[in-house]
Amino acid sequence: MFQVRPSRAMLKLADGPGMAFRLTAVKVLALITIALSAAVQCPCAPQQPKDVERDIRPLLTKLAKFSEDPCQENPTDEVPDKIASDLFYTTTDIVLQEMNTSPASQEIARRRAEEALKRIERMSAEINAAWPEQNRFHFQVLNLPPALIIKMEARTLGGFFVFGIPEEDSGKPNRLWHEVDSDYEFSNDAVPETSLDLYALHRGPSGKARFLAEVTGGGCAGFNIGVTYDAREWDPTGYGHVKQIIDQSGSLRMSDEDSEFPSIGKLQTRGPAITLPYCWFSAIDTWHHATLCAVDTYDLSGNQVKFLSREYNRPDLLPIATTIEYAQKRDYPAVRAYCASDDVAHSLVRDIPPFFFAMDLQVTRTGEGKEHVEMAESKYRFDVEKRGGRWLVVAFSEQ
Repeated sequence: MFQVRPSRAMLKLADGPGMAFRLTAVKVLALITIALSAAVQCPCAPQQPKDVERDIRPLLTKLAKFSEDPCQENPTDEVPDKIASDLFYTTTDIVLQEMNTSPASQEIARRRAEEALKRIERMSAEINAAWPEQNRFHFQVLNLPPALIIKMEARTLGGFFVFGIPEEDSGKPNRLWHEVDSDYEFSNDAVPETSLDLYALHRGPSGKARFLAEVTGGGCAGFNIGVTYDAREWDPTGYGHVKQIIDQSGSLRMSDEDSEFPSIGKLQTRGPAITLPYCWFSAIDTWHHATLCAVDTYDLSGNQVKFLSREYNRPDLLPIATTIEYAQKRDYPAVRAYCASDDVAHSLVRDIPPFFFAMDLQVTRTGEGKEHVEMAESKYRFDVEKRGGRWLVVAFSEQ
């Protein structure tokens, strides 16, 4: 039973001061009807379970109406990306339903998740048959007890979702898996070649689950590929939380064949020390390739991830690119850190223009650990030397 309390509007039905509050049977019935209607619409009512056939098939069918290549779509058209977003989140709901069908071990929960994902993958192969195989719905399951990380991709979009059971729930008879973290953002930008790869990482003494997500994507023009390295750690303590332990972004070259400045390092994710290679664009780039590249090394042997070192493909050119960047911002202290003297730093801050394009880079060795650098169609000249184990700009002039 529920009780209907008179509101201010209802109290206006009273005949006046001192008169008894009267409601006719019709008015009472109307009020009860309104209250019952509100109770029926209560948002706390259990939701209908998701179903692969009912909820996933329509989304894949909608996606199939579009090209698999975003470069052939209107860049402002958000529809395909929104459909893909709905597909991933609906799939996540279905996966959780399967994993929580009944209390089970992580291995059984993983199998249930994979079976649900395989059904969706087979459905996509049927509905999106006109697309290249790599653009249809695909998944990857990374089993890292007590966490489960699932990658989903469709068309050229993708994301990862982290599932876990917080310790707060682990001892309960009806303990449930939860989606504890995710990284999925859809964009309007046309990115025809996107990929997401997951790697298990060294756990450290605490034994907490760690993983690395490598996300790469190239534009319609090709040439360079953006890369993001995102490493995270799942801590089930209490209500549980996921924290980011590495965040590094840059670009990757399609190849080094037509570059005078080869990149450096390879992706290595096994063991307590990992290496992450990347490049970045700077003022000394002479073509569509980024000239400068680096490889970062991280130490995962402890409970706290630590940065160890960074190696450059061309440490001799790094001070030139860096001083130009900071000189354009008129940041003298930052420029001075890469120069051998105050005079050189002041000259750079004073004379470097807001726009700088190298065009062509001519590097001439003038001695042991000494180089003269000129840029075609540019009036600026640099001399760099290796002093105390690092390269510095020792002279700067205008021609």
